[in-house]
Amino acid sequence: MKPIDQRERAPRAVRVGPRRGAPADGTYLTDGKALFHVERTLLDGPKGELFVELEDCRTLDLIFCSARSVAALGLRTVQPLAKAA
Repeated sequence: MKPIDQRERAPRAVRVGPRRGAPADGTYLTDGKALFHVERTLLDGPKGELFVELEDCRTLDLIFCSARSVAALGLRTVQPLAKAA
């Protein structure tokens, strides 16, 4: 097996701030049954496509998907309740 030359590596995705069409990092999303936490939003360098890493709050599984597919699911944003003083 031939080692990979550094120049042959695909460009890595970079972390981005809030973008149109993508939920902001730290946001909670739900479909009314499941709850997800947005861990981070990434921008794929060569194509400029946005990806979102979601954490399933019940199973703690991480799910990596395109922002477009998250939008197609119709998930809505929810706000955590303020902590009691």
